[in-house]
Amino acid sequence: MNDTPVPDLLRAMLNKPLYVALRQPADLSRLSELLPAHLDWTIAAERRGELFASGPFAADGVTPGALGGLSILRAQSVEDAQRLLQADPFIREGVYTVDVKKWMLMEGGLTLTVRFSDRSANLF
Repeated sequence: MNDTPVPDLLRAMLNKPLYVALRQPADLSRLSELLPAHLDWTIAAERRGELFASGPFAADGVTPGALGGLSILRAQSVEDAQRLLQADPFIREGVYTVDVKKWMLMEGGLTLTVRFSDRSANLF
């Protein structure tokens, strides 16, 4: 067992505020139609540094997105994150509703392998 006091453990962690957007299906009838515009929005948000991670919930035999999805945003506030999400065609056009919560990234890890010999990369 670690003898370090809890406040010291917490202070040493990342303590990075991010914003989690939980998308719930509302009207999936336009999902296929709006998917290209949604993907354009996600790629642009990623390139601007606003989108940390995003994707649909999945299950065997279920169309991706039918169960909703999750996005993690870099923003200054819940209101800022909500404003960013209103530009997403899926949200703007009512395919999904969204609930945004502030989330503190504390612990975890990321592994990245880059091979110069064949210009490959793997993220785990």
